[in-house]
Amino acid sequence: MDKIDFFGGLHGNFLELVINCFIYQLDFDLSTPQFLENGACHLKGKNQQYRPVIRCWHYTMYQTPFDNNDRVVRILLSNSTMLPGFVNSFLRGGNQVFDIDDLEIDTSNKLKQLPKAALFLKNLETNFGKRDSYPRSVLRNHFYSMFDVPEYGIDLYNKFTPGKYQCYEFSFDAFFNQGNFYSELNRTAQFLNLNFYPDSRLSTLYQEFLARNQGYHSQLKCQKILDAILNRESCKIKLNIIEEAWINFRIAEIFRCYDLPDLIQDQYPTDTRQIGELVYNWKSADY
Repeated sequence: MDKIDFFGGLHGNFLELVINCFIYQLDFDLSTPQFLENGACHLKGKNQQYRPVIRCWHYTMYQTPFDNNDRVVRILLSNSTMLPGFVNSFLRGGNQVFDIDDLEIDTSNKLKQLPKAALFLKNLETNFGKRDSYPRSVLRNHFYSMFDVPEYGIDLYNKFTPGKYQCYEFSFDAFFNQGNFYSELNRTAQFLNLNFYPDSRLSTLYQEFLARNQGYHSQLKCQKILDAILNRESCKIKLNIIEEAWINFRIAEIFRCYDLPDLIQDQYPTDTRQIGELVYNWKSADY
């Protein structure tokens, strides 16, 4: 059987729909709504006309075994797209939404409402004690560790069930560039001994996928902010906690600048020029 193995938020449902319609050439009406309000491609399953050949599931996450004759497409996260991957995972995975904007307010109660947040809350309680609310700086640092330490972040999304089955590793990066996405689909078709048949329906579907993709828009926004910091240009900053953590992570990667006081306070800077001046002044003192 043909299967897609992936972790929540990494677009396995969208990939399933695309492979079924444009590789297996499933006869399915794509003019009907395919996306939930949060951008997840989950509506296909409610349509009785949708009869997929390849199916996605969290096989590894739920320890669902594979047969030796299975052909498995794995969605593999990379360092360059950790930000959209993490954002979408926390906002979409399991149809459970983390409040990544104001998680410092009523933290424990918010997390207790989400089954997928059990380990997250347990780690907070272990490291900082049980509290009703945790400082934004603490939460930001927790997300920072996901970018900085593979075992706390990317490895959790890339450890798949081993076996004798055939597998193809589909790059998560490819979801965010139409040409690269089509190329990966072509390689996936070759893996399945089939062909890839894109048409205008796929282009329309893909554009809606991007328009609804929170992680993709986080990446665009944060790259613009990082560029402004590097050029000491003034740009207003309004970020969620994961985005703040990513900016800090990239500054550490670029400048080896860790724990700059203004970046580890509860109140994050509100202008890129402020951060740029702080970082360059800090670095000049290191000559």
